Amino acid sequence: ADPTLAQLRHEMDALNARLVELLHARGRLCRAIGAWKAHHGVAAADPAREATMLAALLQETPADGYSRQQLEVILRAVFAASRARVAGMDGVVD
Repeated sequence: ADPTLAQLRHEMDALNARLVELLHARGRLCRAIGAWKAHHGVAAADPAREATMLAALLQETPADGYSRQQLEVILRAVFAASRARVAGMDGVVD
């Protein structure tokens, strides 16, 4: 059966909610990693780790999903937001 527009939009809303939930979970984990690094005197930014994660995430791009270039733009934005979240840890109250 052909899904209705309302059904498709309902699926989109559910995916959007999951996506936001995952981004918040990632943000919390980034702050925990940032706190660990600060406590142990390790630099917050790790360009090599970001490059490794990006390469792994871009390895398999499904034909019916975002293009590799589109996904890279999205992931780089997530990484940049994560760096900014960790950099602003001091004095920030959630």
